Formats: sequence, structure tokens, C-alpha cells
Amino acid sequence: MAACPRRTEWCKALHLACWNVDGVRSRKLELEHFLSQQGVKISLLSETFHNPRQAFRFANYVCHHTDRPTAGGGTAILVCCGTVHHSMPVPGLTHLEATAIQVTMASKPVLILAAYLSPTCPLIGANVTACFGRGLLVLMAGDLNANHVDWNLHLNTRRGNP
Repeated sequence: MAACPRRTEWCKALHLACWNVDGVRSRKLELEHFLSQQGVKISLLSETFHNPRQAFRFANYVCHHTDRPTAGGGTAILVCCGTVHHSMPVPGLTHLEATAIQVTMASKPVLILAAYLSPTCPLIGANVTACFGRGLLVLMAGDLNANHVDWNLHLNTRRGNP
């Protein structure tokens, strides 16, 4: 796996990826290969199915993760070594699972969140407010289980309707 580029190279563009990994342990080699080949600096993962008792490590990446005490779910953010960032708590979440970091882009702080919402959970109004109510620019990506036929899915769900 190639080492992360020097800081001056990644300041010009920040390559992000979002992936519903559906079990990070079974897809670790595939994910590491993808990150290396694509030069991804920050990867937002949902449905990691990570167990809190297991190690969560990827070569050349700092791993931040939020694990669910029961099976399923979970979120993580992988940040390429050398990328200046800070882990951020996300208080006030009741159903939404999220992991957050803060980076600086164009001299402005940006909150980046990996999110997951189970299809059995209710709509997420208060949870979204908790993520966006800090006065920062926010980039949130993940699996919110919102389906719509316009997105090439076979059905609409309540969350997917405008």
C-alpha cells in the first residue's frame, strides 16, 4: 500500500469516499485496496458491524469508530495519516449512529460525519438537528435507509419522499 502524499499535495483536493461496507471485517482487504488505489484521504463507513472488543486498524489510516453494543450498524471514519483533523463528539443522538471529525478547508472548520440509521428507527428530525446545530459547515454521508425510485431503487420509503 502506498504511503500518504505530503501535506502540500492533499491541501489542494481532499478525496472523500462513502461506503456502506456491510461488515468491515469481511471486506477489509477490498477496502484497503480501494483506498490505496483511489488516493482516498477520508473514508466514511456505515454498517461496519464492528464489535467493540475487536481491533479496528487500517494501514496508513487513523480510525475513528462508533460501535453498536448489539449486532449490526456502526459507523467509522478512516483518515489518511498526515491529514490534520480532530475527533468530535456527536451528543444528543437517540436513533442515528454517527462518527464525526473536524477538518479545516479553505481556512474554515468543517464537520464531517459518517452516519447510519436503521430502517426500523423512526424519522430523524431531532438527530439531524444535533448534527447540524454547531454553526459549522457540515458534510454528512452514509446510509439513512431513505429509498426512492428516482435513485434506481425499486420502491419509495417514507424517508425517501420529499
